[in-house]
Amino acid sequence: MFIVLYAADILLISPSVCMLEKLVRICGHELDQINMVIDVETSCCLRIGPRNDFSCDAIRTNNGVAIRWVNELRYLGIFIVRSRNFKCSLTNAKKFFYC
Repeated sequence: MFIVLYAADILLISPSVCMLEKLVRICGHELDQINMVIDVETSCCLRIGPRNDFSCDAIRTNNGVAIRWVNELRYLGIFIVRSRNFKCSLTNAKKFFYC
């Protein structure tokens, strides 16, 4: 399991969905200690690996709110997409360049 932090942006990485849920609950508990919560409006989950297209149950925060599953997420300006292997999308970056 890994936690990547940059300012207020947190990226949780785990080898399985079960471990991700455990990591979310641990982070939620720590945030509770400092009177903060996970913002589920801006949070999301994404699967990478051989079973990336299998549906999963919702991962829930400590107060029972579900975090949505997505096909693409943005972290520090990089768009990471759901796929068998780690993959970034350049589609959004290409919009800013003209030929």
